[in-house]
Amino acid sequence: MASLLENLMKKPEKPENKQPAPAAAAPSPEPSDELRLKLFRLIIERYREEIEEHENKSVSDLKGMVLPHDPIIVKTRDSLLEGFRPYIYEEHFLTAAKMCCEYIASFATISPPVAFWLTFSDMQSIMAGDEIDKSILLCSLLRSIGSPDARIFVTNTKNSYVLCSFGGKFHLSAHSGAEPAICASEQEAILRMSGKPLYSFNDRDYSALSDEE
Repeated sequence: MASLLENLMKKPEKPENKQPAPAAAAPSPEPSDELRLKLFRLIIERYREEIEEHENKSVSDLKGMVLPHDPIIVKTRDSLLEGFRPYIYEEHFLTAAKMCCEYIASFATISPPVAFWLTFSDMQSIMAGDEIDKSILLCSLLRSIGSPDARIFVTNTKNSYVLCSFGGKFHLSAHSGAEPAICASEQEAILRMSGKPLYSFNDRDYSALSDEE
């Protein structure tokens, strides 16, 4: 009886206020590549003038972009010439030059949305480059394997070519890395170019070829 009275005298317990737990917020979807590209375009367009101002090149700047002794060029050259043991310019240049062209052909050609020069490191990291970027890379390699006169020609159609001489012939290479065209003279090589050459250069000199620059 006592236990019954004790139970009756106890205050009834308040029911627990069991609120449903708030639903976890759904994770934001990952942005698509297309959305990222739109964002990048917006950023580039906003700062286009500032970017292009810093990317302008003088004559001396262009000469300084052909770098036959650059560590990346030397490493690439040594890798390409590894099978010759030893490499002899008079015997192996044409074969080695073709290998350099094939290496350039492995890079995609891509034009940036603003004036922008890629370094050798940039090109290797994305395996791509603008037409003239690839021509500068090829010219640097040809100079590095011994060509005394490899140089870049830029035309008024914004095409670029690399021309060098060997064995009394002139060898003309496009940025695509196609096998060089063999020409009897420099003039013949120039006639094979698309457009009118505006200027040519390598690490040693720069030549203006037209008043259209």
